[in-house]
Amino acid sequence: MRAAPLPLLIPGNMCDARLWDGAGGAIRRALAAATERTAVDADTTQDDTIAAIAARALASTTGPLVPIGFSMGAIIAVEMAVQAPERIAAMGLIGYNATADLPERAAHRPVQQAEVRSGGLERVLVEELKPNYLAAANRGDAALLGLLRDMGMALGPDVFIRQSEALHLRQDRVSALSGITCPVFLMGGSEDALCPPDWHRRWHGLLAQSQLFIEPAGHMVPLEAPVALAEKLAAWLAMPCADQREERKSPCPTAS
Repeated sequence: MRAAPLPLLIPGNMCDARLWDGAGGAIRRALAAATERTAVDADTTQDDTIAAIAARALASTTGPLVPIGFSMGAIIAVEMAVQAPERIAAMGLIGYNATADLPERAAHRPVQQAEVRSGGLERVLVEELKPNYLAAANRGDAALLGLLRDMGMALGPDVFIRQSEALHLRQDRVSALSGITCPVFLMGGSEDALCPPDWHRRWHGLLAQSQLFIEPAGHMVPLEAPVALAEKLAAWLAMPCADQREERKSPCPTAS
């Protein structure tokens, strides 16, 4: 009997494994129950290109994978599918952007990098990045804001620079989406100003097999809506591929 593919959790920019631990670890439990395997966490801290981070994730694992990526992590997941499509059994993309760095963001990255090099990481995290990623109702949530700050500060300035460069230099992968044939789970936040719902609807239209969910949340869906994410991920992993966009009679590749 073929082993079930391994769930691989890939965090976003300046987030660590705690990103997936909301609601008492509901996301990890849902993945374990659906795949009968314990999810592992990708290392996104060592490299300064998306291609290199994706290659490291592939090299650190064996066999078929189900990458579940958030934001930058979703960009990495798609890059993994470009590099090794035969390894990717299914894929989850949360808060995803398939384009290259937008001009206004690209122009501001050197400014942020210079401030971080000068000791300003905490100010950049607290004032520029994380509060703007949350739904209006969550922008005063002290525990959530504290966690976002703590994850970023724990990773530190060197990781900030590497990840900023990786995002700045990333390739446009819009045209690559139509070549991804595995089942894809898409989720975005209804109040996501960074990767708005219309973007997710665009990716949904380009993918051969995908399910799209828009949740009441900002950009930080894994922390703002962990229970909804866990429940929908589990249901999607259990879904026969015939229920995806492309008709197929076989079960999804996550079945053992």
